[in-house]
Amino acid sequence: MQLTFHEVQEAFEVEEKTLYHWLNVGKMPAVKADDQYYFNPIEVLEWALKSRIPLTPGALKLCEKKRLGQDLLTPALMRGGVYWDIKGNRREDILEKILEFLPLPIHIPRLFLKDMLLSREQMGTTGVGDGIAIPHIKHPVVLAGMEPMVGLFFLETPIDFAALDGQNIHTLFVILSASFKEHLSLLSRLAFCLQDEHFKTALHGYRNQEEVLAAFQVVESKIVRQ
Repeated sequence: MQLTFHEVQEAFEVEEKTLYHWLNVGKMPAVKADDQYYFNPIEVLEWALKSRIPLTPGALKLCEKKRLGQDLLTPALMRGGVYWDIKGNRREDILEKILEFLPLPIHIPRLFLKDMLLSREQMGTTGVGDGIAIPHIKHPVVLAGMEPMVGLFFLETPIDFAALDGQNIHTLFVILSASFKEHLSLLSRLAFCLQDEHFKTALHGYRNQEEVLAAFQVVESKIVRQ
């Protein structure tokens, strides 16, 4: 679906003259028909990221509405959040700390989740290479009633997760889900996104949640188009 001029203006919280400047000077992608501009939400987000345009929550929500039902990973990441400069020197400390950040329902026991995450690491490392680990839990009882959640954490100091490539971990994606099907879908979509080397490199240059979420929307849209 296409966005109108007014929708884009409101979403980015800018004046008309700013949007016209982006169109005429900044080469913002749009189609003009019957003297009206129309915008593809994913193309607009991609352009904004490359042009370092400040992203607003409204821009992300507007794009989400237009792609209702198509994305899985991005909404889960919106629920879990993005966090920088997580401190810790040991795997156990990091796993406990990240659970403190996640906005979990009050009835879910965080210490129990920590034990589950540690048990999973003892069964085999969740380090997938290139300094990235994906600790994950699927539990239909403990996480019952909770929508799937993904938290993204950038560590202040890389730590040892016994990754197979020998690299210390600087980035964690934590996946929590009550549904086996949703769990597999999130893991597969994340794996797809992380195959994009440009995206994976750019991820570490973003310093606010809006930019990260927009980047995920752009990459995840490629899955839907296939």
